[in-house]
Amino acid sequence: MGLFNRWKPKGKMYSLKCTQCGAGFLSSYSLDAPICGKCLQKAKSLDSTVDHAKVCIKCGNSGVIYGKELCHACYFGFNNSKQKQE
Repeated sequence: MGLFNRWKPKGKMYSLKCTQCGAGFLSSYSLDAPICGKCLQKAKSLDSTVDHAKVCIKCGNSGVIYGKELCHACYFGFNNSKQKQE
């Protein structure tokens, strides 16, 4: 008997379908907008890619997130916390 023949998940398991590519996967959470691991990695890599040719529409700094019009600081709200401290 192998290790995986005896393994059973604790709690409920949900069979979900990715909203991006349509692939099926298992999750221990009932997600409202399920996304598989491959599509999640693609989304994360796009958020970390910087397009240096464009300028942020909010603060004017060069280098915006790929496919967006805001820099990392404005997109994630880092500028708001600095302004509140001053």
